[in-house]
Amino acid sequence: MQTLNVKKVYLMLIFAYGLVIGIFVSLIGGGGAALYLGVLTSQLGLSSAVAVPTSLLVALPALFFGFLTQLRVKNVNFHVGNQMIVAAIPGILIGTYSAQFIPKTLYNWIVGTIFIVMGAMVLFKSIHQTHNTHTDSTQVWLARFFGLLSGLMVGIGGLSGGATTAAGLTLLGLTAVESAGTATYVLMTMSSISLVGHLFTSTFAWQAGWLLMLGAIVGAVITPVIIQHLDLRRVNRVLTPFLGLLIIYFGVKMFI
Repeated sequence: MQTLNVKKVYLMLIFAYGLVIGIFVSLIGGGGAALYLGVLTSQLGLSSAVAVPTSLLVALPALFFGFLTQLRVKNVNFHVGNQMIVAAIPGILIGTYSAQFIPKTLYNWIVGTIFIVMGAMVLFKSIHQTHNTHTDSTQVWLARFFGLLSGLMVGIGGLSGGATTAAGLTLLGLTAVESAGTATYVLMTMSSISLVGHLFTSTFAWQAGWLLMLGAIVGAVITPVIIQHLDLRRVNRVLTPFLGLLIIYFGVKMFI
């Protein structure tokens, strides 16, 4: 009986991890694969070789349902998102091929530096309350640049596209809420492309990740609905600097 109770607590804890990650991902617009990876390796004891593709598998349904909810509350900017996706696809392919030639230390330095610079730009934008003055042509090219950058990072590292995408969308002039919604759409598409490749080359822990996936889906669905009933200007004032600080934190962690 005691063993059964321990197992129930363990399963509830995994669901709670997924719920928190789903909420967090919906707030910042990231894919959450790195967070899922941490739970799968440290809490479920999976090897990295199995946990990496499994984390992608777990992240995709939450992104899909989160995207549907964001779409319903009209937080998705398809014009900007499609421009990023078009550029991200070749970035993923190029990154996947070139990853085998890039030493891990060099990769960490490159990604860490990009995170810190972009996080600082987002933080500066939020503090000085700058407004979007990009022309449509400039916005298209900036969207493609950030999309290519995100695709390269997804292809090379597999887990680093979320922060870059969310930061790029914020710098393009979208509000933090719009950035989160549009990033969900972009990351869902990029994750689908990456998952197709993993299906042919990787091993998945199908049973281990289902409860984590369920919790993440619930978190991803309820968060945009709750945010919609809040003062979006206040939410934006909080989320934008938080996003900047979080991206800087991710960058610093790459050097540690």
